[in-house]
This record gives sequence, structure tokens and C-alpha cells, in this order.
Amino acid sequence: MKKTISSLMIFFGVLTINAQSLLFDDFTYKMSKKEAFSLLKKNKKKFNAINLGTANSFILRRGSLVFEENELIHITIWSKSNLNLNKTKNLLKISKKYLESQGFELVYAQPDWENPLTKIINKPYMRLTHKEKNILAELEPRGQGEIYNIFLSYYQLNWFHDMVRDLQVNTKSSSK
Repeated sequence: MKKTISSLMIFFGVLTINAQSLLFDDFTYKMSKKEAFSLLKKNKKKFNAINLGTANSFILRRGSLVFEENELIHITIWSKSNLNLNKTKNLLKISKKYLESQGFELVYAQPDWENPLTKIINKPYMRLTHKEKNILAELEPRGQGEIYNIFLSYYQLNWFHDMVRDLQVNTKSSSK
């Protein structure tokens, strides 16, 4: 009986931690849509100029917040202004360095990640994880020619793993 109660306490503790994981700033995983929009509105000026390293300004807007069943599941911020190719290359390096200074570790990057022109389509560009905070950050340049933006998405790591696992299961079952 004591084992069962202890196991249940641990299980609910893990659920609570997962449900309240910080994604970015004060936004938490599974935060209600109403709370997230309220936080965004209250801090509009702050989220209009997010500095991630030297001369590296990002923006968070209403469209940055992604919900599933009215609960926040991930956030995407992007460079505040359009960038030329050279500035994009430079800010990719600065963004990676900034994330690493915040405790993120690189787990995947395309072979020539410093050059957006060599981006392999339909593959992740760069992924970093913060194991203590249980967050996956995905960095990616988007654009073409001389106009780019850098996008940075934050996911709760367990949610992301579950999504990948579900995709693998669905792919295997549909190929039978």
C-alpha cells in the first residue's frame, strides 16, 4: 500500500513538473490560451524587442504562440528585421552562441549550418536542448536570395519526443 501511494505521488509530481515547464520567458508549457495572450498583451513592449546576444533582436507576436486544445505547446520567435545573407550567417552564429551560453547543448546541425544557401529542405536545421529545463530549441533561417529571417522555436522536450514517437508509430503502421 505504501509503495502504491509513493508511486502515485511521484507520478503526479512528474505530471505537475511537465505541465509547468517554462518554454520561454514567463510562458509555460500547457499554459491556457487566455493566460498566454494576457501575458503577451501585458508585456507587449518587452516582447517587441527580445535581445539574444549582440545586435540580435527577435520579436514575439500573437502568431508566435502555438496551441493544442487551448494549451500552449510551443513558441516561435523570429528576427525583428529582414536580414541579408551575410547578416543571416553572422546572426546564426551569434544565436547559437547565445543559446549555448544559456545552458543549451547542440544535438544536431546540418553539415554547413553557417551557410543558409546550403540548407537541406525538409530536414531540421539546428537543434539544441536544455536538459535541466527540459526544452528543445530549434534554430532555422528562412528566406531566399538576399532576404532572410531567423526563426527560433522552443518546445517542451517530452512533448517533442512524444510527437516524434507518434510519427514513427504512424509511419510504421501505414507502411504495412
